[in-house]
Amino acid sequence: MSPSEASKDYIYALDANGDPYAPAWHTFNLRTQYQYNDQLSLTASLENITDQRYRPYSSGITAAGRNFILALKYTL
Repeated sequence: MSPSEASKDYIYALDANGDPYAPAWHTFNLRTQYQYNDQLSLTASLENITDQRYRPYSSGITAAGRNFILALKYTL
């Protein structure tokens, strides 16, 4: 962790020595796309399938929950 990040101890977990650190985390995502024809396609994504609570590096914001994204694309 860089020194500028280590000084932000209010947004990081503390280890046994009281030093800030960013705990490891992981997410499982699934994305698929279906091409109907040359002009129309559908994309569906399911993010954070296991519903893990995580914090993007240095954001100070904790994210939780699954995301479902549905996109329809039409090309002229």
